[in-house]
Amino acid sequence: MSMSAEHAEELKNESAVVCCRTEEGTVLTAENLEDPDIFPDMVDSGLLNIPDDCLKVGQVIGAKLLKTIDSLTPLTPAIVEGAKELEGSNEKEEVSKEEVAEEAQVEEPCEYLEDAESYVEDGVLKIRIEEGKGIDIELPL
Repeated sequence: MSMSAEHAEELKNESAVVCCRTEEGTVLTAENLEDPDIFPDMVDSGLLNIPDDCLKVGQVIGAKLLKTIDSLTPLTPAIVEGAKELEGSNEKEEVSKEEVAEEAQVEEPCEYLEDAESYVEDGVLKIRIEEGKGIDIELPL
């Protein structure tokens, strides 16, 4: 089921997947895109696989399709020309050790991880540790 322009604006940070067969040279609009609300069920059933490099709805509106694709095809940089960068999509939000400890409900951050760096980017907590032994990181899913 395709989306309206208003609904696409609300979901601009969700994965972009075409709802129907779309011809090469098509300038993509909200009407070409599937509503992301149904993706979890489709992924669970094996009908849809969203790759890591899948573009977002806000990036593909107005972009041109480089080849003809079937319905339920995720849009990637390889098949779309003119994808836009979303505002704030490449910005890193710095997170202090204290904030990570607070979120994890730990009384204080681990002192032995002085060489650790953590930040949130595109809604993903990323932890980088230069060097260490016996490091266990557990994040609830």
